[in-house]
Amino acid sequence: MKRKMKLKKRSVFLFCLLIVGIAFIVFHSLPKEQKSVPKEKIDYVKSILENKSDLDVNFLKWLDKKDDKALMRILSMLEEEKEPANLWHEATGYSYQVLWDLYQDRYKDLNNVTLVEGKKKEVTVGFVGDVSLADNWFIMPKYWERKKNIQGILSDGILKYMKEADWMIANSEFAFSNRGNPLPNKLYTFRASPNNVSVYNEMGVDMVTLANNHVYDYGRDAFLDTLTTFQNANLPYIGAGVNLEEAMKAYYFVINGYKISFLNATRAEKYIMTPEATEDSEGVFRCYDTTKLVERIKEEKTKSDYVVLIVHWGTEDTHQLQEVQKETGHLYIDSGADLVVGHHAHVLQGVEFYQGKLIAYNLGNFLFNDLSIETGILTWKLDEEGKSQFYFLPALQEDCFTKEITGEEKKNLLKKMTEWSINAEFLEDGRIVERP
Repeated sequence: MKRKMKLKKRSVFLFCLLIVGIAFIVFHSLPKEQKSVPKEKIDYVKSILENKSDLDVNFLKWLDKKDDKALMRILSMLEEEKEPANLWHEATGYSYQVLWDLYQDRYKDLNNVTLVEGKKKEVTVGFVGDVSLADNWFIMPKYWERKKNIQGILSDGILKYMKEADWMIANSEFAFSNRGNPLPNKLYTFRASPNNVSVYNEMGVDMVTLANNHVYDYGRDAFLDTLTTFQNANLPYIGAGVNLEEAMKAYYFVINGYKISFLNATRAEKYIMTPEATEDSEGVFRCYDTTKLVERIKEEKTKSDYVVLIVHWGTEDTHQLQEVQKETGHLYIDSGADLVVGHHAHVLQGVEFYQGKLIAYNLGNFLFNDLSIETGILTWKLDEEGKSQFYFLPALQEDCFTKEITGEEKKNLLKKMTEWSINAEFLEDGRIVERP
């Protein structure tokens, strides 16, 4: 019995040895091209440069260390001659602009960038129109009187919507200061205690625009206090500064491997009283003459994947567009802007798709006074592949309180927005689509 078991074990061993021998012979008889080639035997950097000679050698070596499969994926796409527009993002999860910034370690020292780690299926950027937190105007007195904090002036639905956005932007139309005097001969002047800046945090606002006709209402000292107030609150602003360089400065939002530049300028005053920033004096970034703004858009387009321009323009209290809005809106898109968003008219105006890009001409008042005014929140949704969709949340400002609207009110406002628009339709779910 024991002898039979030994013979059986020996047979199994010989059979296994035979299989190994056959496998060894077959493998070594294969043509060289059928054998797997270790990664280190392929010079991916050299091969990629043969396809894209304008790339930096050290950048590619850095990327290889960061992700040892990235160059292999990039080379594969290039060799298959199916290079997508977002080649780098598809291969690495980051656009070329973001990768280059990371390679240069630029985000470490910049004070005008927010970098969000991690990946999401969709990024949402929200925009609202004019906001006043001035103590000498309507909203803040009601805020204190109602003793409900932010719930006293904004509905829960609006608050939830704003706070869920990845990046929410509002136009801050007043000065933050306890100093200064109203500008002479100006009919309306607005000033808020610097303590009121916390209300923006309650609202879920992530950045404000300051290129408007009320930020300088109380003169130089109050204007400079406004900038300091936002800096102390760690709330980014664009469109104004202690000099032209700061006023023209972009703010960068980096998320999902994409980089977005935000710029802000104004051409809102019939009688110009708000000073324009210069090389050595404070003020706002103006765009009556579009030269500087066009230059800045072109410059930012070389640095970022998307350029968003927010401009203060239009005729007050009318849904009708000025010709200059349409002309310059097109110019800004032609110069490289991917989205143009406007405010100042106090009321809503329509939108236009131009060259496949959206121009939202005016978001009107959002939280500004005691009038009953239709308003809303514009939302830009950017998916993982870099494709954009736009939505509009209909709302109503009434009795110093802004709330979302539903039912027939919502349908009616979406219908109006379609009628006011040039070539766009506002669907029942709020999505904005281009009309053929």
